[in-house]
Amino acid sequence: MSSERAPDPRGRRVTMLLSNPATFDQRPLKEAHSLAKAGWKVTILAWDRDLETKADSAFGDGVTVKRMRVGAGHGTPVLTVPKLVLFYLWCLAHLAFSHEDVVHCHDVDTLPAGYAAKAMGLGKKKLVYDMHDLPEAFLRFFPLTRVTQAVALDTAKRAADATLVVNERFVTLLGRMGFDRSKLTVVMNASPAREGRSGKKRGDGLGVLYYGSLSEERGVTLLLDAVRGLEGVTLRLAGRGSLEAQVKERASKDPSVKFLGWLKMSDLEPEIRRADLIPSLYEPKTKNAQIATPGKLLTAMSLSIPTLVPSGSYQAEIVERFRCGLVVDWSSASDVREAMRRLATDGQLYDSMSSASYAAFVSEFSWEVMEARLAATYSRLVTHRR
Repeated sequence: MSSERAPDPRGRRVTMLLSNPATFDQRPLKEAHSLAKAGWKVTILAWDRDLETKADSAFGDGVTVKRMRVGAGHGTPVLTVPKLVLFYLWCLAHLAFSHEDVVHCHDVDTLPAGYAAKAMGLGKKKLVYDMHDLPEAFLRFFPLTRVTQAVALDTAKRAADATLVVNERFVTLLGRMGFDRSKLTVVMNASPAREGRSGKKRGDGLGVLYYGSLSEERGVTLLLDAVRGLEGVTLRLAGRGSLEAQVKERASKDPSVKFLGWLKMSDLEPEIRRADLIPSLYEPKTKNAQIATPGKLLTAMSLSIPTLVPSGSYQAEIVERFRCGLVVDWSSASDVREAMRRLATDGQLYDSMSSASYAAFVSEFSWEVMEARLAATYSRLVTHRR
């Protein structure tokens, strides 16, 4: 007769594989610190491809970050692939001489190293695939994208002992592909409830904040067109990208538009908190954009700030369910303009959406909720059968 026992995780070890320097990417760091709080010894093997760091990192809770500093480009397979293979070999060298219980792969570009470690029998390791995005987001720059994506998904389906995804839409999609739903766990990249804010009073008019990549597919041109001549509405933009020159030119001529440049997080956070509206207008033309849950949506909800999201997206399902913003037609600047006008002039509508945002966040989306799911998943991974 068999029984299951969830062992004390103290002394258990996990190594995370990450193809960025583990400085700006908050999801892996939050997961690492949450696992450390649950008693795990956490090491992050990170690739600093932009050579932006000078040392490894050690945190008070025992989380350590070891970095491979080898420069490489982005989105250029011919230049990047050889360096990526070097990163895999560096990870495998570490894993060969360590005694991890779990190898945790952040996104598909680290999955080959984790799979190789498991296939080579480098310890009795469990494999976790943390799917921040569908593989197509990374593999679109490579030849035979559909083939490589199919291979990546099939590898994850067969080899991963647990797969972390960012929302329920991913669960549905992967379930249809044959993934074992019992091995899928939703962990959203949300902030802790204690960092949120219950209630937000709108200022005079409506202050709209966009931050991130200044690109067409993120809705920057759409926002610029929507606010043109719209009384009482101001648009502040922070970031960099292909439309930076256009944004600067518009800001120089239109007092309702202000360009803030590229801001450090410490400077961006006050701008976020003072905003009356945070749009999350990813063009819903790719599968990833359609099913994603962008961090700025969750950030807005945590701070009681209404949002604008595109119809046909998973974001729209959340907004409509919890009534925490407005759904707009991504192809229509006039539709976005009307949504802004409503929020700028209807105080009752604004207040109701503000209150609904925070209430939904605390009960459904906060990091406390996600942290409990993560800990439970890891506990299952190391449960012994006798």
